Amino acid sequence: MSGPDLSRKRARPDPSSRPTTGASSPALVERDKILELIRSRANRGIWSADIKRETNIPQTIVQEQIKMLLSNKLIKEVTDIRYKSRKVYMAAELEPSDEISGGTWFSGGSLNKEVINDVRKRCKQQIMMLKAATSDMIYKGMKKSDRNIMYTMQQIADILQSLVIDKEVEEIKSTGKGDFANVPAGKVCYRTVQSSSRTQVGALASIPCGVCSRLRDCTPDGEISPRNCEYYKQWLGAEYF
Repeated sequence: MSGPDLSRKRARPDPSSRPTTGASSPALVERDKILELIRSRANRGIWSADIKRETNIPQTIVQEQIKMLLSNKLIKEVTDIRYKSRKVYMAAELEPSDEISGGTWFSGGSLNKEVINDVRKRCKQQIMMLKAATSDMIYKGMKKSDRNIMYTMQQIADILQSLVIDKEVEEIKSTGKGDFANVPAGKVCYRTVQSSSRTQVGALASIPCGVCSRLRDCTPDGEISPRNCEYYKQWLGAEYF
């Protein structure tokens, strides 16, 4: 009597070939939920701790999913100049808002002194050439000399204010005569400070305040203030804030 035909026996299914859709589904749902939340914050980004709080997903899983989204280049990590220790994420295709990046005067979360000094120099050149000039005249003169300049009028105004604070130029009303001949009488304009009235200059080129895009929102006890400004602390060397 011959034995059973083993070739007819049904082969046991290979565990590795089983569908994994059911097992991975929760992970995909969590990933989509995190990605949707990050995208909803647009160019403001979102702090990793806020992702955990708003999704109710455990921190370890949030970190795993963020790592996966980063590796797939769906999101990116950016530096928030207000809170440098925080990990902030936004959609990969977006650029951070000026509130997050610091705007033109910051690069990689740090004050771009080279760019600031270059613009200050250009502003002073225009003022010296015209003897006295309004911010609009300075801006148009810079654009005429270099059409590739991408600065806005407000950014030039910020730089002019830093020069005034540093006493490198003075803000004054035109008389319409002499050095002010090109500026209508009564118009606010800028001219170089005479050497006899100069004091130590250049301080504002090394700190964020003079060119900060949020300077108008900065108050002693507000959300934006000298007390929580990392760059202000570094400039003062004040570890006791």
